[in-house]
Amino acid sequence: MGCFLSLDTIEDVSNQLRLNDKSVVFTHGAFDLFHIGHAEFLKRSKKLGDYLIVGVDCDERIQEYKNIRRPIIPLFQRIEILLANKDIDFVFAINDKNEFSHRYFAGMYRTINPSVISFGRNFHAKDDIMKRYKYLRSCKFKRIDHMYNGMQSTTKIIDKIISGAKDW
Repeated sequence: MGCFLSLDTIEDVSNQLRLNDKSVVFTHGAFDLFHIGHAEFLKRSKKLGDYLIVGVDCDERIQEYKNIRRPIIPLFQRIEILLANKDIDFVFAINDKNEFSHRYFAGMYRTINPSVISFGRNFHAKDDIMKRYKYLRSCKFKRIDHMYNGMQSTTKIIDKIISGAKDW
């Protein structure tokens, strides 16, 4: 079972782990309506290193890039669900609701200083971040494609529920 920490504490923990020759994997996202795609992504992310740190977007942040009706599950419930996952070591909330620039993400990556950043199919900023921020070149970026790619996403689950409700 993982621990919920502040970003400042995550930075300290990550630095201590790296000083002790442990590899740190970092990922972030909404993790709304936790499903098999999330579970598989986190399991495969954990296999990339010794410790897995997960940043979870706050509700207002998700509303900015998904829509006003999302997330379905509130932030602290999503955090509790993630903390129950055996592959996750540390979780923190990403509360900067209006910041989506590459500079913001690069700063977060620099703060956490992971060995690996894992990401899914919806993360399009990797190449731009790598070009702009040379200090991240020591960090590996690893795309993880879900084995359930065609089947699962939170949006697809919501759409299926809505379309099924129309048939009742």
